Amino acid sequence: MRRSVLGLLAAASLLAAPAGAAEDDEADPSILDGVPAFAGLAAGRDALAEQGFRISGFYFSDPRGNLSGGLDKGWTYSGLFKIGVDVDAKTVFGIEGGRLHADMLQIHGRDVSEEHVGNLLSANDIGARPTTRLFELYWDQEVSDRLSVRLGQMAADEEFMTSAYGENFLDATFGWAGPPSENLPQGGPAYPLAALGAQATWKATENFTLVGAVYNGRAAPGRYDDDPERGNRHGLNFRLQDAPMVILEGRYRYNEGEDAAGLPGEIKFGGYGHFGRFGHLKRGTDGLVLGSPGSNDDPRRRRGNVNLFAIVDQQIWRLPGGEDEQGIGVFARVIAGSSDRNPISTYVDGGVVARGLVPGRPNDVIGVAYGWADFSPALADADRAAHAAAGLDLPARSSEAVLEATYRAQIVPGLTVQPTFQYVWRPSGGFAEAESEDEAPKRTRNAKVFGVATIVRF
Repeated sequence: MRRSVLGLLAAASLLAAPAGAAEDDEADPSILDGVPAFAGLAAGRDALAEQGFRISGFYFSDPRGNLSGGLDKGWTYSGLFKIGVDVDAKTVFGIEGGRLHADMLQIHGRDVSEEHVGNLLSANDIGARPTTRLFELYWDQEVSDRLSVRLGQMAADEEFMTSAYGENFLDATFGWAGPPSENLPQGGPAYPLAALGAQATWKATENFTLVGAVYNGRAAPGRYDDDPERGNRHGLNFRLQDAPMVILEGRYRYNEGEDAAGLPGEIKFGGYGHFGRFGHLKRGTDGLVLGSPGSNDDPRRRRGNVNLFAIVDQQIWRLPGGEDEQGIGVFARVIAGSSDRNPISTYVDGGVVARGLVPGRPNDVIGVAYGWADFSPALADADRAAHAAAGLDLPARSSEAVLEATYRAQIVPGLTVQPTFQYVWRPSGGFAEAESEDEAPKRTRNAKVFGVATIVRF
């Protein structure tokens, strides 16, 4: 499934203020400012910014191990280096209200979920095929005080369906969740593959914003649906010929400002749809259940696919005498789609996050979150038919769930260390599909995953 670590990094510094979560990395602390030895680099960065070129980035280091269950025990190491530049169009080109953004990724290492756990709600935010790639490249333009547009290569997980609290966890599903990752072709336009598209943001009122986007529906040719990263290895495959994907999200923020009657929160709601053709999960073109004796195993085709979602972020307690973002917050999210064409037909997650509760550690974060993905009943029927035909004693896929507990400690501004523990119930619904026709599906047991991520921002 697609990962979404970039959103986590963008939200980290404003954890407990969901209504004010940053759109990009501008508010995040940099190690160049926190360590005197880097003063020269900070001065050079600031000089470039005065000329209209703002450079930022991070390195994410993630050793992760499966302690038990899953496919087998084992450890992996993943690393992600990102560097980006924002060009102020007024300073450089004389265009008022414009911004050119570009960033690249250098991905290396191995994915613990793919190699040792076998789960869909991936334990590793940054797991992806090792490569160096262009990620996003777009022009952002303010049309008026309330309307802005964006054109270029973009990633939907940078903008849509996110929770400011949920983004602080390291399991990928708390960012770009299980349903879009599994239900959309090639996982949708999300890390590590962005797609060409157009986006509009309209601030209807001071509290309500509407954001919509349309993307090319695939980041790689269709023949690479099982491995799109190989089909667009360096992020330079600028496709426009595929059926489009659209997404619309409304955002309502409340209790903002010093005179607010209560604690701040945000509600998001909307949906996404793909105009391509999707295979029926249960019935073939011959009318038989897929996998059953005599079935041609050619799924019926269905035009289009729509999923709906809703998200709530709410601060429930603020630390007396502390900063606004210090305290405890909760989040919840639900995503649902038709069971005949969506492998994950219902998804729910939620959690509790606290910041600044440890004495002397005002920026440390503690969190516990739970995510549950329900596999489509149609998919389960096809599983039962296929297992019976093959004489296999395996259950049908029912659901997968994950519980994550994490603690993020700020060592110095711009450097954090974050241990995480995840417990995974029924990885891939209880069994992993065979890698070839000569192999049988493999049972998977509940898994325990541990790791310690280190993030350096500059």
